Amino acid sequence: MSVLVSHPHVAAVSVGLANALEREHKLAGYYTGIAFSLESQMGRLATRVAGRAPTLRNRLLAEIPPERLHAGRLLEVCARLGGRVAAALGGRRPVYDALFSTHDRAVSMARWPGETTAVYAYEDGARRTFERARRRDLERIWDLPLPHYLTIEETVRDESRRWPGASPSSPDPEPAWKRATKDAELALATKVSVASAFTKRSLERLDVRVPIAVGPYGFPIEGFAPKSAPPSGPFKVLAVGTQDLRKGTPYLLEAWRRAALKDAELHIVGSLRLTKAFLDRYAGLFVHWPPVAKSELAHHYSGADLLAFPTLGDGFGLVIQEAMCAGTPVVTTPCGGGPECITDGVDGWIVPPRDIDALVERLRAAAADRDGTGAIGRAARARAERSTWREAGTAILRALDL
Repeated sequence: MSVLVSHPHVAAVSVGLANALEREHKLAGYYTGIAFSLESQMGRLATRVAGRAPTLRNRLLAEIPPERLHAGRLLEVCARLGGRVAAALGGRRPVYDALFSTHDRAVSMARWPGETTAVYAYEDGARRTFERARRRDLERIWDLPLPHYLTIEETVRDESRRWPGASPSSPDPEPAWKRATKDAELALATKVSVASAFTKRSLERLDVRVPIAVGPYGFPIEGFAPKSAPPSGPFKVLAVGTQDLRKGTPYLLEAWRRAALKDAELHIVGSLRLTKAFLDRYAGLFVHWPPVAKSELAHHYSGADLLAFPTLGDGFGLVIQEAMCAGTPVVTTPCGGGPECITDGVDGWIVPPRDIDALVERLRAAAADRDGTGAIGRAARARAERSTWREAGTAILRALDL
């Protein structure tokens, strides 16, 4: 087995997989955007520059040798700039779409190592690559990072009915061209890789006939150190990420209002995609922070007693792992990567989706036993240390039988 891994912007999951393949001498090549092998001269130069440009750090690859790294640096820069220009001119395809489609086209036309027996590519960036792989009779592994788009659309429609007036716009389905791309990628795949059982179920309901492997992501312990001391001051609950219907934000806000905790604060970090009229119902009950860089999130995690992530439909939910790395326990639902990261009552909590009463009960219990909540957080960090990307990458290979 010799696997070509394709991803346009060095996502952690693609790097973790490529590293695991390289350790087992099964990596044909890693095709991505801006990236540097630390074994190369450019990599050493980029390492020095990264001291002044921290965003470069995750583009420095320690385990992938130069001969197997195919970095389309200029391509990524041009795709991002082109996407921004098109958006400014009224185009309907965001930067993300421009980046993935451009990368897919480039990889489909690139020179592939002769020993390649399989191609691993990601949703929205796999169609042309898979078409070429099929012509060469190669295995085609499709990574689906979110639940299938039909599940997401159904969830948002249902929540719009449950919370009328909460969303600033009517739920829009994926554009027809994008749905066609996703459908074609799935039809071309010989295996599917997902990070959670929830995402797997979103495919099984469509009667997908190819194998679907569940491989949870690795914990990013290098980026989020454990808190050095328990949080002081008011009991603090944190919510991180885009706040909208799919993320279950209305349930969190309503649970927080009903819980009526004394000497407690709810801090929300991220974009609020809910109407002002809806948010005004909870005015004064929470502190809002605009989106911040990942490097700044560590401070928020460390200062919190609990992360609340009542999602209704996530492929995984990276904030779960980030908080656990910081030693902050998480309360979440089964509608994402919670069951893959948390043993309920041991290193976090899983509550039923849309269950406001269960969320109220958990918030009150965590605040009433702050020391116990801290102990759960320490157990969360211990679990993170046992499941880094090194272990996760190898587990994904085993799940996919690579």
